[in-house]
Amino acid sequence: MMIILEAKINNINKNYLLIQLQNNKTESVLRIFIRLAQMKKRIYKLNNKEIRLGENEAHIWNFDLNKYLNLIDKFKSILSREELIRAGKFYFNRDKYWFIINRGLLRNFVSIYTSIPAKEIKFVFNNFGKPSLAIDGNSTHLHFNLSHSKNFLSIGFIINSQIGIDIELMNLSKDHLRIAKRFFSNSEFDNLFSFPADKLRDGFYSCWTAKEAVIKLFGMGLSFSLKDFDVELKELKPDESYKYKVNLKKQSADLFIEVFKLSNAIYGACAVDNEKAEFIHCYFEDENAITDLFA
Repeated sequence: MMIILEAKINNINKNYLLIQLQNNKTESVLRIFIRLAQMKKRIYKLNNKEIRLGENEAHIWNFDLNKYLNLIDKFKSILSREELIRAGKFYFNRDKYWFIINRGLLRNFVSIYTSIPAKEIKFVFNNFGKPSLAIDGNSTHLHFNLSHSKNFLSIGFIINSQIGIDIELMNLSKDHLRIAKRFFSNSEFDNLFSFPADKLRDGFYSCWTAKEAVIKLFGMGLSFSLKDFDVELKELKPDESYKYKVNLKKQSADLFIEVFKLSNAIYGACAVDNEKAEFIHCYFEDENAITDLFA
């Protein structure tokens, strides 16, 4: 039996296609084909008092770390002793500076959302290294996740829900099919193999970032297989995105994913466990003046 439904969500017509039931079995396969849309953006003036996180909003902030090298000393002054020790272990200054900026931006934005002074923020880490915010040992309602690729950083924030985020600078030299054969499900690999040769990288990164975002939401590393769940592969243009639902039977969880493309060379994905979540990419009106906010 095949049922075709059409719904209107966020003023964009999407075809929900198809629910397929075989031999009256209880398991069903739901595939969702959706149209691509422009990333939803929110522009803030240079005033942190304007930044508020709605109950069903997922805020995504994207940064080029090289733009904040002038804030190294400022950010070092708010890092914890453990963070400074970790920064000192990097062999290359470039990597050390990126780490300091990474943690400095994270602390400042957590401070904006919670009103806790940046230097007083305490992080706790699970066994797989996923950070979370703790105050006097009690978890707060703010959840976050971050990802970096070279000098690019994405941080996602949400309230009362879990979140995972991944960003990847597309690598032209990778053997994408070999990696996909190892980590993708059979259906994902078949889907990727159907992409034209010049679009193969797009298909790969739309899949890889989504899978990484799911893994990072659970904070379990690779303790469960990337082949245990399927995600959707699509080619995107810069500033485009698409959203869909993924059911993880082994974790008894439904997740909601947005895959996005920031530029010709950068793919990202964000996963949450809140079906009402609205993914919002946040920016300042004057990106170059962001340094004044933390100066």
